[in-house]
Amino acid sequence: MFVKKLTLEQFGRFEYKSFNFCDSLNVIAGEKARAVFAALCVALCNRLLRFQVSPYCLMEGSRIRAEIEGDGADYVSESVYCADAPEHCETNAYCGARKLTEEERRALFHVSMEEEECSYFVNRYDYCRYVPFAELDYSKKLAEYRKALQEENRQEFSERTDGAGTTHTFRRELKRFCDGFLPQQIRIEKQLLLTMDEDGAFSAKDTWSRMDLSATEEVLKQYLCFLEVNRFWDDVHKLMGRSVKKPLFISALPDHIDYCVDLTQLLEETLSFGRQVFLFTGDKRIGERLQNVGEKQVIYCEQL
Repeated sequence: MFVKKLTLEQFGRFEYKSFNFCDSLNVIAGEKARAVFAALCVALCNRLLRFQVSPYCLMEGSRIRAEIEGDGADYVSESVYCADAPEHCETNAYCGARKLTEEERRALFHVSMEEEECSYFVNRYDYCRYVPFAELDYSKKLAEYRKALQEENRQEFSERTDGAGTTHTFRRELKRFCDGFLPQQIRIEKQLLLTMDEDGAFSAKDTWSRMDLSATEEVLKQYLCFLEVNRFWDDVHKLMGRSVKKPLFISALPDHIDYCVDLTQLLEETLSFGRQVFLFTGDKRIGERLQNVGEKQVIYCEQL
């Protein structure tokens, strides 16, 4: 699934604005980025962040229109403010002039809650501040999966993954992924490695003894964990013959790591999953830092 165009009317601080997106990396910079983040959550029927952020932007007269390509067809998602609707938001989807049924709309947008959560990178230093939780900790994700599969009652995990988490394919791939994980460099110049323990939990290991990680190292560690968790899900999807539908949302990654850190490799690894990526940042020099990234679109919201 790729969002090709997003049009906002009376939404957040936008009276009327259209954005054209590419199908790889889209960088949204500036204070108005929060409204674009919220609008995409609403248009794609995301559950985790959709209604936590939209009340700050939705108002009478608000309209969000997203042109989307998915499964070889073109769709339009339209969301409007509706006082009588749940969370004051009503969303419909269309294929051409035909309105999709509720079942068809669900089939187009729905992914499991666990997979949706894994599509967001949010850290405790997030500049956006509108996120309803401080941080998604990916360092323990795979360990939590292993623990969930060991417990007698797996019903909750099955529901959270729409049944995928209790399949033989998922269990086998989780074991293979954890058993085959090799340490990775977090920061080469400091010989800091990302490692995994026998329970499947990620941690940072330094060749030199020290008390804790710097802010940059903590963010880099979490981002590498985010990539590994999505790499695992990517492998599971391929084995199950499923296509990943929704974009990845990365919030404020460049804002809280040292300027000398090369973003190119991190983002190219992210794009290797073949998913559309939205990067939200307050860094006004982000274009300079991404010069070596191939296909991308940079939008500076403060100029709009």
